[in-house]
Amino acid sequence: MKKGTVCFLTKGDEVLLVLIEYSLNDRKWTGIGGYVNEGESLEDTIVREAKEETLLEINRSSLRKVAVLVEDALELNVFFADKWSGEIKAKEPSLKEFRWFRKNQLPLSQMHNDNDKWVPLVMDGKLIKKENGQYIEVREFN
Repeated sequence: MKKGTVCFLTKGDEVLLVLIEYSLNDRKWTGIGGYVNEGESLEDTIVREAKEETLLEINRSSLRKVAVLVEDALELNVFFADKWSGEIKAKEPSLKEFRWFRKNQLPLSQMHNDNDKWVPLVMDGKLIKKENGQYIEVREFN
């Protein structure tokens, strides 16, 4: 099973989203992230991806796992981070725009499929796990 990460940077009641162009007709708002390399921890992946995609250096100690979503051959690990340094600037041409949104006013219809089901829950402070198509609130992650 392939592992991936996405990290939402937060400040107060706002969250940073990036508009990614996957193809000419496919743009989606999401967090910063990518696939885990062999031998790499989830936290290392987020720090590396942030450096590769932006000029941001995410503070590892501020990373907080908020969801694990398993579907088909992918395990997506979702984190929040509230401490970082550097400039929010795209280093990759597929990153079209960065924008701060209020947590209760996210562009859910312009995000990936199913984000409307779990993103509001994690923005409300819940920890979510998805297995076999079901979203379950958990107390912690193993």
